[in-house]
Amino acid sequence: MDHEFDQKPNDSQDKRQQAREDLEALQKLMEQFDLIDDLPRKKTDEPQAETDKPQEKETAEKPQEEKAENQETADSFAPSEDKPQVLSVDELIERAAAASETEAAEEEQETRLEEPMPEAAERKTEQKPMVEEKKPESKKKNPSAAQKKKTNSAPNKKKNKNSKAARLRRRRRRLIVLGTGIVIVLLLIVLIVSAVRALGNRDKNKDTMDTGSAVVLTEEEQLAARQKEGPASQQESKQYRAIKDDTSLPDYAKEYPGLYADAVDEENKLSNKKVCYLTFDDGPSDTNTPKILDTLAKEGVKATFFVVASEIDDDTQDILKRIVKDGHTLCIHANEHEYSKIYQSTEAYLADFAAAYDKIYELTGYRVQGFRFPGGSNGQVNKSGCYDAIVTEMTRRGFEYYDWNAYSHDAEGGNYTVEEMVDYALHEVTISSRNDVILLMHDTYGKEKTTKVLQGIIDGLNEEGIEMLPITNTTRPVHFEVNDTTPPEYDESAEDEDSTDADTDDTDNSDSEEKKQY
Repeated sequence: MDHEFDQKPNDSQDKRQQAREDLEALQKLMEQFDLIDDLPRKKTDEPQAETDKPQEKETAEKPQEEKAENQETADSFAPSEDKPQVLSVDELIERAAAASETEAAEEEQETRLEEPMPEAAERKTEQKPMVEEKKPESKKKNPSAAQKKKTNSAPNKKKNKNSKAARLRRRRRRLIVLGTGIVIVLLLIVLIVSAVRALGNRDKNKDTMDTGSAVVLTEEEQLAARQKEGPASQQESKQYRAIKDDTSLPDYAKEYPGLYADAVDEENKLSNKKVCYLTFDDGPSDTNTPKILDTLAKEGVKATFFVVASEIDDDTQDILKRIVKDGHTLCIHANEHEYSKIYQSTEAYLADFAAAYDKIYELTGYRVQGFRFPGGSNGQVNKSGCYDAIVTEMTRRGFEYYDWNAYSHDAEGGNYTVEEMVDYALHEVTISSRNDVILLMHDTYGKEKTTKVLQGIIDGLNEEGIEMLPITNTTRPVHFEVNDTTPPEYDESAEDEDSTDADTDDTDNSDSEEKKQY
């Protein structure tokens, strides 16, 4: 069967001509709507919230690539001898509508890009519905999503980096502040501890006569330092430097350049109420002194000890140190309690006193400020003919001597009971015409009753409301009047005079054991 075109060539040519005309009309219509360029273009995504210059360049290049691709698509609509195409009216209308919609979307996008960029939060809010409105049809047709992720990742990384750096700076500042605070706290602790120690050391000796004693870490270190310094009586003092060129003074005044007491600025005045100074002579002993110290510690009372340095040995040196540590006052009675030796001359007395002074300082670091004459100031020292010179020289060196005006009768030969001794002591304290009452007792060997009497005396004085204090360099001293008649209980020379009348050839050796107890 012959083909239709072979049979009717004229009709075939007419039809071909008609198809060309229709195609040209269609092309003109498509050019009017720009369908050739925009027909294959897929729907654009939402405008990027944040775009940078590289993205804008990519966007500018993209239409050219798409235009070339669309051109190829448009060429497919051109007539071809191998593959002729004829579009129906419905298809043309659909493509024209799609092209028109795409063109409107692009114009809207260009309008948004030309407007000023809003704040980040507003852009994010405005773009969200656009994303939902123009959701890409396929992964292939939505290259803007990957581009958006790529575009947003850079500022996010920069933001994260900046946040991390800020956190590190804040952490560094916090560490600096914390370290500075710790250093300040440590410095404050050191200052407080130092201040507390200084106050403690000052309060420890504020009521004692030893104002020049050194503060040490250990007793061994302090003892070694004092031994290295040498005898305290030979250490040149400022008082000595003030008189060493004075030719009017006797030669013994130039001896013992360190044998000086601290000067007292305050004048000694009588107390405005009655007070009692408990004093103990002739110690220390390892039998009685510790018991007396225990009683004083239990009652919270401070006393004064006039020691005999020859009694200090390996058994009693710790007792001497305890006297100082417990806050009592330490004074010198003698180095050797022998009248015939110490009262031979002023030089002899100074030598005896310096020996006791050096021994006490070496063991305790305590510089003695006061003393008591063996036998009292109206005893053997008065008969020696050296009384005035000794008193003048000792007071010139700043030392004060203390007699007594009350007595417990613990050194007499009488066999008094504990109750009788307590009554004697309390009676003499209460009837004294002076408010400052210095009570004499003893803590040497053989004075065991004194350890029992002390508790009763303290209880009685507390009941009377009489305060008990240690002697200091501001205490008003008690001095015997040498030429006045002394009450028999104080007269240490009365028995000595009787012995002198009986045996004038033994005057120097007439001291009895009883008189040595004073």
